[in-house]
Amino acid sequence: MNESDWKLYSALRPFAHERMCIRIMDEVERTVLDKSLAPYERIEASEERLKAGQKELYWAFDVFRHSRNEAPGHLLGLCVRELITAEELAGFSQETQDWIKECQAHREIHGIEDLEAE
Repeated sequence: MNESDWKLYSALRPFAHERMCIRIMDEVERTVLDKSLAPYERIEASEERLKAGQKELYWAFDVFRHSRNEAPGHLLGLCVRELITAEELAGFSQETQDWIKECQAHREIHGIEDLEAE
């Protein structure tokens, strides 16, 4: 990853983390407020979603060191999870953009949906 891509990735990483946290909390909130479930069911379901969200956060951020070597793979994961916008991705070098698109196309061709399965 070139220097300008590394700087942009480093700047966007906290925003992607925040987006994922918001996404998880929105899902938990919807569960807590779902009146079609009994109160106890809402507590259990929201706890399960929160635990799943913590696991998702771990796989999305904590398994990657904030290093230039791991940045391309991490950036790909953030794009797959739709935590980096198209506008933000456009700020990266053409080489990085092409690599991300190629990887995403490869995932589609092979039907890879689960990031942990890779």
